[in-house]
Amino acid sequence: MSVRTQANAVLRLCYFNGLTPLWRTPVLIVAVFLTPFCFLFFLYVVAPHPLLPFGIVGGVMFTTLFTGNGMLNDCGYLRLERQLQQVFVASPMRPLSYVLGMALSELAFALPSMALFFAVLEVVTGFGAVAFAALLGVVALTWLMATSLGFMISTFFRQLREIWPIGTVVFSVLSVLPPLFYPIASIPAPWRWVAFFSPSTYAGQLADRAVGLPLPPIPTVPALGSPWVQFGALVTLTVLFGAASLRLARWREP
Repeated sequence: MSVRTQANAVLRLCYFNGLTPLWRTPVLIVAVFLTPFCFLFFLYVVAPHPLLPFGIVGGVMFTTLFTGNGMLNDCGYLRLERQLQQVFVASPMRPLSYVLGMALSELAFALPSMALFFAVLEVVTGFGAVAFAALLGVVALTWLMATSLGFMISTFFRQLREIWPIGTVVFSVLSVLPPLFYPIASIPAPWRWVAFFSPSTYAGQLADRAVGLPLPPIPTVPALGSPWVQFGALVTLTVLFGAASLRLARWREP
Protein backbone atom coordinates (compact mmCIF):
# COMPACT_ATOMS: atom_id res chain seq x y z
CA MET A 1 0.00 0.00 0.00
CA SER A 2 1.22 3.51 -0.81
CA VAL A 3 1.74 6.21 1.81
CA ARG A 4 -1.47 7.88 0.71
CA THR A 5 -3.42 4.65 1.08
CA GLN A 6 -1.91 4.02 4.51
CA ALA A 7 -2.85 7.55 5.59
CA ASN A 8 -6.39 6.96 4.36
CA ALA A 9 -6.53 3.72 6.37
CA VAL A 10 -5.36 5.58 9.49
CA LEU A 11 -8.10 8.20 9.11
CA ARG A 12 -10.77 5.58 8.48
CA LEU A 13 -9.74 3.64 11.58
CA CYS A 14 -9.88 6.88 13.59
CA TYR A 15 -13.36 7.53 12.25
CA PHE A 16 -14.48 3.96 12.99
CA ASN A 17 -13.19 3.75 16.58
CA GLY A 18 -13.23 7.42 17.61
CA LEU A 19 -15.58 9.75 15.81
CA THR A 20 -18.44 7.32 15.25
CA PRO A 21 -18.81 6.32 18.95
CA LEU A 22 -18.67 9.99 19.99
CA TRP A 23 -21.37 10.90 17.49
CA ARG A 24 -23.62 8.03 18.55
CA THR A 25 -22.95 8.21 22.31
CA PRO A 26 -22.12 11.81 23.36
CA VAL A 27 -22.16 10.79 27.04
CA LEU A 28 -18.68 9.37 26.39
CA ILE A 29 -17.39 12.95 26.34
CA VAL A 30 -18.80 13.49 29.83
CA ALA A 31 -17.26 10.22 31.03
CA VAL A 32 -13.79 11.24 29.83
CA PHE A 33 -14.07 14.66 31.48
CA LEU A 34 -15.60 13.55 34.78
CA THR A 35 -12.60 11.98 36.57
CA PRO A 36 -10.10 14.84 36.11
CA PHE A 37 -12.88 17.32 36.87
CA CYS A 38 -13.51 15.57 40.21
CA PHE A 39 -9.84 15.97 41.12
CA LEU A 40 -9.99 19.62 40.12
CA PHE A 41 -13.18 20.21 42.11
CA PHE A 42 -11.61 18.59 45.15
CA LEU A 43 -8.59 20.89 44.89
CA TYR A 44 -10.81 23.94 44.48
CA VAL A 45 -12.80 23.07 47.60
CA VAL A 46 -10.10 21.96 50.04
CA ALA A 47 -6.83 23.41 48.70
CA PRO A 48 -5.55 27.00 48.69
CA HIS A 49 -6.05 28.99 45.51
CA PRO A 50 -2.36 28.86 44.38
CA LEU A 51 -2.75 25.11 43.81
CA LEU A 52 -5.64 25.53 41.39
CA PRO A 53 -3.48 26.12 38.26
CA PHE A 54 -1.54 22.94 39.05
CA GLY A 55 -4.84 21.10 39.24
CA ILE A 56 -5.98 22.44 35.86
CA VAL A 57 -2.70 21.46 34.19
CA GLY A 58 -3.07 18.11 35.94
CA GLY A 59 -6.49 17.73 34.33
CA VAL A 60 -4.96 18.26 30.90
CA MET A 61 -2.18 15.76 31.53
CA PHE A 62 -4.50 13.22 33.20
CA THR A 63 -6.81 13.27 30.19
CA THR A 64 -3.83 12.88 27.87
CA LEU A 65 -2.36 9.97 29.82
CA PHE A 66 -5.69 8.17 29.96
CA THR A 67 -5.74 7.94 26.17
CA GLY A 68 -3.32 5.09 26.91
CA ASN A 69 -5.91 3.40 29.09
CA GLY A 70 -8.49 3.80 26.34
CA MET A 71 -6.01 2.36 23.83
CA LEU A 72 -5.41 -0.62 26.10
CA ASN A 73 -9.12 -1.28 26.55
CA ASP A 74 -10.15 -0.77 22.91
CA CYS A 75 -7.30 -2.74 21.37
CA GLY A 76 -7.75 -5.58 23.84
CA TYR A 77 -11.50 -5.68 23.17
CA LEU A 78 -11.15 -5.57 19.39
CA ARG A 79 -8.55 -8.35 19.48
CA LEU A 80 -10.21 -10.72 21.96
CA GLU A 81 -13.93 -10.11 21.53
CA ARG A 82 -14.36 -8.87 17.95
CA GLN A 83 -11.30 -10.54 16.39
CA LEU A 84 -10.74 -7.37 14.36
CA GLN A 85 -7.01 -7.05 14.94
CA GLN A 86 -6.51 -10.30 13.03
CA VAL A 87 -8.48 -8.82 10.15
CA PHE A 88 -6.23 -5.75 10.07
CA VAL A 89 -3.09 -7.89 10.36
CA ALA A 90 -4.22 -9.97 7.39
CA SER A 91 -4.93 -6.84 5.36
CA PRO A 92 -2.35 -4.65 3.58
CA MET A 93 -2.61 -2.19 6.48
CA ARG A 94 0.78 -1.91 8.18
CA PRO A 95 1.19 -2.32 11.95
CA LEU A 96 2.30 1.31 12.36
CA SER A 97 -0.82 2.51 10.55
CA TYR A 98 -3.03 0.39 12.79
CA VAL A 99 -1.41 1.72 15.98
CA LEU A 100 -1.55 5.32 14.75
CA GLY A 101 -5.18 5.03 13.68
CA MET A 102 -6.20 3.63 17.06
CA ALA A 103 -4.15 6.28 18.87
CA LEU A 104 -5.87 9.05 16.89
CA SER A 105 -9.25 7.59 17.77
CA GLU A 106 -8.36 7.79 21.47
CA LEU A 107 -7.24 11.39 20.98
CA ALA A 108 -10.64 12.15 19.44
CA PHE A 109 -12.26 11.05 22.72
CA ALA A 110 -9.95 13.25 24.76
CA LEU A 111 -10.04 16.44 22.67
CA PRO A 112 -13.35 17.89 24.00
CA SER A 113 -12.18 17.47 27.59
CA MET A 114 -8.75 18.92 26.79
CA ALA A 115 -10.31 21.92 25.06
CA LEU A 116 -12.40 22.70 28.13
CA PHE A 117 -9.39 22.42 30.44
CA PHE A 118 -7.39 24.66 28.12
CA ALA A 119 -10.16 27.25 28.23
CA VAL A 120 -10.29 27.17 32.04
CA LEU A 121 -6.49 27.37 32.20
CA GLU A 122 -6.51 30.45 29.97
CA VAL A 123 -9.01 32.16 32.29
CA VAL A 124 -7.00 31.31 35.42
CA THR A 125 -3.43 31.89 34.21
CA GLY A 126 -3.75 33.91 30.99
CA PHE A 127 -0.95 32.04 29.25
CA GLY A 128 0.02 33.27 25.78
CA ALA A 129 0.40 31.74 22.34
CA VAL A 130 3.97 30.55 22.94
CA ALA A 131 2.99 28.80 26.16
CA PHE A 132 -0.01 27.26 24.40
CA ALA A 133 2.21 25.87 21.63
CA ALA A 134 4.70 24.49 24.17
CA LEU A 135 1.91 22.85 26.15
CA LEU A 136 0.49 21.30 22.98
CA GLY A 137 3.91 19.84 22.22
CA VAL A 138 4.07 18.24 25.65
CA VAL A 139 0.54 16.89 25.23
CA ALA A 140 1.43 15.39 21.83
CA LEU A 141 4.50 13.58 23.20
CA THR A 142 2.57 12.35 26.22
CA TRP A 143 -0.24 11.07 24.01
CA LEU A 144 2.20 9.13 21.83
CA MET A 145 3.94 7.69 24.87
CA ALA A 146 0.73 6.67 26.64
CA THR A 147 -0.99 5.11 23.63
CA SER A 148 2.16 3.17 22.68
CA LEU A 149 2.35 1.75 26.19
CA GLY A 150 -1.37 0.96 26.22
CA PHE A 151 -1.24 -0.86 22.90
CA MET A 152 1.78 -2.92 23.88
CA ILE A 153 0.14 -4.06 27.13
CA SER A 154 -3.15 -4.86 25.37
CA THR A 155 -1.52 -7.48 23.13
CA PHE A 156 -0.54 -9.66 26.09
CA PHE A 157 -4.05 -10.16 27.48
CA ARG A 158 -5.64 -13.58 27.07
CA GLN A 159 -9.03 -12.82 28.65
CA LEU A 160 -11.30 -9.80 28.60
CA ARG A 161 -11.62 -9.72 32.37
CA GLU A 162 -7.90 -8.93 32.68
CA ILE A 163 -8.19 -5.67 30.76
CA TRP A 164 -10.08 -3.41 33.14
CA PRO A 165 -8.12 -4.01 36.40
CA ILE A 166 -4.65 -3.98 34.84
CA GLY A 167 -5.32 -0.92 32.71
CA THR A 168 -6.85 0.99 35.61
CA VAL A 169 -3.94 0.16 37.92
CA VAL A 170 -1.21 1.04 35.40
CA PHE A 171 -2.62 4.37 34.24
CA SER A 172 -3.94 5.43 37.65
CA VAL A 173 -0.43 4.98 39.06
CA LEU A 174 0.99 7.00 36.16
CA SER A 175 -1.52 9.84 36.40
CA VAL A 176 -2.57 10.17 40.07
CA LEU A 177 0.50 9.45 42.22
CA PRO A 178 3.10 11.59 40.34
CA PRO A 179 3.02 15.41 40.74
CA LEU A 180 0.45 16.27 38.09
CA PHE A 181 -2.46 17.62 40.13
CA TYR A 182 -0.19 18.96 42.84
CA PRO A 183 3.17 20.81 42.72
CA ILE A 184 6.34 18.80 43.11
CA ALA A 185 7.23 21.19 45.94
CA SER A 186 4.72 19.26 48.06
CA ILE A 187 7.19 16.35 48.08
CA PRO A 188 9.97 16.77 50.68
CA ALA A 189 13.06 18.17 48.93
CA PRO A 190 15.36 15.17 49.53
CA TRP A 191 12.80 12.82 47.93
CA ARG A 192 11.66 14.79 44.89
CA TRP A 193 13.93 12.76 42.62
CA VAL A 194 11.88 9.64 43.38
CA ALA A 195 8.93 11.11 41.42
CA PHE A 196 11.02 10.98 38.24
CA PHE A 197 10.84 7.18 38.20
CA SER A 198 7.42 7.80 36.63
CA PRO A 199 7.55 8.91 32.98
CA SER A 200 4.52 11.12 33.54
CA THR A 201 6.50 13.31 35.95
CA TYR A 202 8.65 14.59 33.08
CA ALA A 203 5.52 15.49 31.13
CA GLY A 204 3.90 17.14 34.13
CA GLN A 205 6.96 19.24 34.94
CA LEU A 206 7.27 20.40 31.33
CA ALA A 207 3.56 21.26 31.23
CA ASP A 208 3.83 23.29 34.46
CA ARG A 209 6.91 25.05 33.09
CA ALA A 210 5.16 25.86 29.80
CA VAL A 211 2.34 27.61 31.64
CA GLY A 212 4.77 29.49 33.88
CA LEU A 213 4.04 27.77 37.19
CA PRO A 214 6.81 27.92 39.81
CA LEU A 215 9.05 24.85 39.97
CA PRO A 216 11.42 24.23 42.89
CA PRO A 217 14.90 22.71 42.43
CA ILE A 218 15.64 19.01 42.82
CA PRO A 219 18.45 19.29 45.37
CA THR A 220 19.51 15.63 45.43
CA VAL A 221 19.75 15.31 41.62
CA PRO A 222 19.83 18.90 40.25
CA ALA A 223 19.97 17.76 36.61
CA LEU A 224 16.40 16.45 36.89
CA GLY A 225 15.19 20.03 37.30
CA SER A 226 16.59 21.05 33.91
CA PRO A 227 13.90 21.53 31.22
CA TRP A 228 16.28 20.12 28.61
CA VAL A 229 16.84 16.96 30.62
CA GLN A 230 13.10 16.60 31.18
CA PHE A 231 12.36 17.15 27.50
CA GLY A 232 15.08 14.72 26.42
CA ALA A 233 13.78 12.10 28.84
CA LEU A 234 10.19 12.50 27.59
CA VAL A 235 11.26 12.21 23.94
CA THR A 236 13.44 9.18 24.73
CA LEU A 237 10.66 7.43 26.63
CA THR A 238 8.18 8.16 23.84
CA VAL A 239 10.52 6.65 21.24
CA LEU A 240 11.28 3.63 23.44
CA PHE A 241 7.61 2.90 24.16
CA GLY A 242 6.73 3.38 20.49
CA ALA A 243 9.48 1.03 19.32
CA ALA A 244 8.57 -1.53 21.97
CA SER A 245 4.89 -1.43 21.00
CA LEU A 246 5.78 -2.40 17.43
CA ARG A 247 8.58 -4.80 18.31
CA LEU A 248 7.18 -6.68 21.29
CA ALA A 249 3.46 -6.59 20.52
CA ARG A 250 1.74 -9.86 19.65
CA TRP A 251 0.21 -9.31 16.24
CA ARG A 252 -1.07 -12.84 15.78
CA GLU A 253 -2.60 -15.22 18.26
CA PRO A 254 -0.28 -18.09 19.28
